[in-house]
Amino acid sequence: MRGMLSKVFLFQSYKCYTQPCYYINPERKIYMEILELSLRSSNQFMNDLTDQNLKNDLFFDYNIHSKEVFQNRAADLKNRSFQREEISAYLKQYAKRFSANHEKTIENIEKLKHPESVVVIGGQQAGLLTGPLYTIHKIISIIVLARKEEEELGIPVIPIFWIAGEDHDFAEINHIFTAKDKVPKKLTIKDAPLKKQSVSELILTQQKTLEWIEDVFETFGETDHSNYLLDQLSNCVKQSNTYVEFFEHVIMSLFKNEGLVLVNSGDPGLRQLEKSCFQSILEHNSRIYDAVKMQQQEMRAQNYNPIIEMSENSANLFYHHEGERFLLERQNDSEFVVTDIGLTMSKAQLFDVIETNPQNLSNNVVTRPIMQEYLFPTLAFIAGPGEVTYWAELKKVFSTLDMKMPPVLPRLTITLLERPIERNLNETNLMLDEVLHEGVEKAIESFLKSVSPIDMNPLVDEAKNKIADIHECLIHEALKIDASLEPMLKKNGVFIQEQLNFLLHSVEKRKRQLHDVHLSKFKSIELSLCPNIQPQERMWNVYYYLNRFGPDFVGELLNLSYSFNNKHKVVKI
Repeated sequence: MRGMLSKVFLFQSYKCYTQPCYYINPERKIYMEILELSLRSSNQFMNDLTDQNLKNDLFFDYNIHSKEVFQNRAADLKNRSFQREEISAYLKQYAKRFSANHEKTIENIEKLKHPESVVVIGGQQAGLLTGPLYTIHKIISIIVLARKEEEELGIPVIPIFWIAGEDHDFAEINHIFTAKDKVPKKLTIKDAPLKKQSVSELILTQQKTLEWIEDVFETFGETDHSNYLLDQLSNCVKQSNTYVEFFEHVIMSLFKNEGLVLVNSGDPGLRQLEKSCFQSILEHNSRIYDAVKMQQQEMRAQNYNPIIEMSENSANLFYHHEGERFLLERQNDSEFVVTDIGLTMSKAQLFDVIETNPQNLSNNVVTRPIMQEYLFPTLAFIAGPGEVTYWAELKKVFSTLDMKMPPVLPRLTITLLERPIERNLNETNLMLDEVLHEGVEKAIESFLKSVSPIDMNPLVDEAKNKIADIHECLIHEALKIDASLEPMLKKNGVFIQEQLNFLLHSVEKRKRQLHDVHLSKFKSIELSLCPNIQPQERMWNVYYYLNRFGPDFVGELLNLSYSFNNKHKVVKI
């Protein structure tokens, strides 16, 4: 996310399993079981939020642990007005591009006109083939919460996915990871924008994309589902002019019956509805900047680390010029600059831009949440771990603009556990929570030590020390004959040490070869659950699982019974 520090949140520790629940599809003989783990995050802010140790009022306007949180939020939203007719008309027009049957999506867009309707919203960048699994998990979270609260509150609750289409860092989304030769491999599409274009404007080369998809599926291996999925994706590509459109068509094909509403924040048509919010951001620009800084000081005072990075005098907006996107900076209260292109504008000129060409502006990480809150009656914002933290840095910004921050609810975190991987866990005596916590390297070392009759490491270290002493004496005597031999003799000493390293390496390699079958089980566990010491959901793509378990897999995953209880979900397949 532009303007925000990139962080990886690995799990630190764990507690125990809770009662499992089950799902069976008798027609396809698909059996799923959910287990829950109490895992700890490396993000202390998240841990304190989960444990209710956070001074909530310092960071949020609502307490997500309160049973009445959504009732209270819905009541507060009744006191605000929204452009319901206008946003509904816009979204309905935008949704026409999805040619498949999406009647429920249109119905939900119509429901936005209802004076008491609310939305559950979350977002992500437009990754290829949906990007990492956590994008799917976030959408599942949005839909699950919307279903639940519509039933409990008795009012329309619409699931909305906000696509960060105005972002221009193509390198963040131009790839997925697949397993090739039993290691994670980054497969990048061979396309490189010449300018800092928004992804919404970045033209997709259809033939190049189709070839890239073929390469991806080749690493998956052919199954009974491959041809169907390839045909489906081919249709998505052929309907798409940009990478965002491709993302949209793929998402709608996966969630076609769920009434999901997509919003592309980079769409110029949306700007007409955002004018007054841009005006408010511009009018209060220095106060917004100061509010972020003050909130970050508050976080540091509570021993938390802010993650939003703001350049000095940032206007927290981007300016679009000749197809590129540049940071807008505030020179003073009445003058703004775009340093990269040497452009200076007065506040009055920027107000004219908002009125006549609002598509020339877009939000950054600070103002995007404000724009979401302005456009939609948000019952809850579904956030990833990093987003929860950075939203906490914005509480004073919302107050500055006389708005309440919506309840910020951590998304569901999910690990998919295939049956062969579960068998390997049992056969290697590994605990799932330990693997998610620390990977498998320590377990491999422990296993090799248990099956080895002797540990060669101390023996080789001892030999190195003895030989080094002997060699030093030899050098000392040799230099009495010719002092110019010193460089060559020292190099000889290094060579001898390297030979001892070679001996140790050869023995260790042979030891691994002798136990290759058992070690391969450790490696398969690592590859599936914590590739590159990363959570599975940050690395793997959903199409691996669709290719393996069928095109209905996402729908079946969605229909499991989930609870927003801050526990990690393990879905056994």
